[in-house]
Amino acid sequence: MTAASDLPVLAIDIGGTKIATAEVRGGGIAERRQAPTPRTGRGDDLIAAITGLAPKSGFGAVAVATTGIVRGGALTALNPETLPIEDGYPIASAIERAFGTPPLVVNDAQAAAWAEFTIGAGKDFRNFAFFTVSTGIGCGLVIDGRLESGATGFAGHVGHTRSEPGGFLCGCGRRGCLETVASGTALARMGSERLGRAVTAPDLFKAAAEGDGTATGIIAGAIVALVNAFADLTASVDVDCFAVGGGVGLAGGFIEALQACSLDLPRVYRRPIVAARAGADAGLLGAAALARSNKHDGNFHRK
Repeated sequence: MTAASDLPVLAIDIGGTKIATAEVRGGGIAERRQAPTPRTGRGDDLIAAITGLAPKSGFGAVAVATTGIVRGGALTALNPETLPIEDGYPIASAIERAFGTPPLVVNDAQAAAWAEFTIGAGKDFRNFAFFTVSTGIGCGLVIDGRLESGATGFAGHVGHTRSEPGGFLCGCGRRGCLETVASGTALARMGSERLGRAVTAPDLFKAAAEGDGTATGIIAGAIVALVNAFADLTASVDVDCFAVGGGVGLAGGFIEALQACSLDLPRVYRRPIVAARAGADAGLLGAAALARSNKHDGNFHRK
């Protein structure tokens, strides 16, 4: 009989636009499948989409990385515009019913941070932060070699720290969050407003590359906001290195612009800023590694 430890981990990554599933063995991914995230606001529809992608057996553990706040196996969307779902949806018990195995459930940026810390850009550091700058802004923190989730799963949600007092209303209910000035969604909104036509974040980067001063200024504002967030976080927990990923974060020239902008900070706030290296499936890899390690704390759900 094959031991559970010899079987792959069924890893599930839930984002605002897509769901991905894969079988993870060691650092390798197989049988990866993807589908659009249901936008019905019903967690049960989310589970149905997952079960439509993933095998029902043949794995030794189940690991879920999801956008939102995870506490005691329940999922709440801090920004319902990113993932519409009932507050406190019991995702762990729903996954267990679907697959017959108690899952580990963790925030997706926290999972990706663990992957970056163990196999990517953060492996040479003890205090490490991973930022994904994409549709929204996510962050995962590893402090003294330990992944931080916090007592309520809220640790690392730097995208919802104040960046522009009195600014644009964020989906979380506050005004001027970092996510409202530096995410892909924010760039598209501001670009559309100031250029007088509907644009996406990639459109804005293209316009900037072609010399459009308005587009360049919008992107520059996002870069300054992110660098100041890095400085604030460094002052709070003394981060050794920042790794940046996501569609915006890995756009051409963005990392270099962050690095250049950081040189304007007083020296005590400056830290290395590097490109994330674990890849687009860092959430799958990190969640699987956490499930395998059996060293997660009580904030990661396992019955």
